[in-house]
Amino acid sequence: MAARTTRRPAQLNRTGLVLVGALMAAAGGAGLARGAGVLGESRATGRVFSGAVRRYAAGHGWFWPAVAAAVIVLALLGLAWLLAQGRTGRLPGLAMEPDSAGGRTRLSGRAVTDALEAEVGEYPGVRTARARLVGSSRRPELRLNVAYLRRADPAELRQRIEEEAMPRLSAALGRESVPAVVRLRLVQGDRAETLL
Repeated sequence: MAARTTRRPAQLNRTGLVLVGALMAAAGGAGLARGAGVLGESRATGRVFSGAVRRYAAGHGWFWPAVAAAVIVLALLGLAWLLAQGRTGRLPGLAMEPDSAGGRTRLSGRAVTDALEAEVGEYPGVRTARARLVGSSRRPELRLNVAYLRRADPAELRQRIEEEAMPRLSAALGRESVPAVVRLRLVQGDRAETLL
């Protein structure tokens, strides 16, 4: 079982969130400091925009509409980013022929993962198994989350997944091997602790 994972989107998300958070914290801190009088009493009670900014905006009718447009664009970018977080990256189907000249056969990714979940779900001590195929049709990868009870042996469970489930999955997809990330979680009552 090859264990390989692509963490680039998660790293980009973390980096973006850190940058946005730092900018917002800096802006909020500056506003609080100004309002509390740290930057001087005259600034705490004075207008936010200086006379030069107000004069510039008054002399250029496009200024406030441009600011509004920039704010709307930023809001739309934020909304697109938020919606992108909801995407699972699930692979809907796989092309089974390397050469499409001879015809086309597509295998449902959901059918494959349902069969894998059913198989792993039958292993002793497994409470739930959730699988999804990600990547591309040429290079599919598996993400498998298995929640198991205390009576299950995690080493034996991992071995069965590696020696039984993964070879069947690879054969079903017509590939020598399929890179996989398998996460085993021990279920204690209502809690689940990630072990591997």
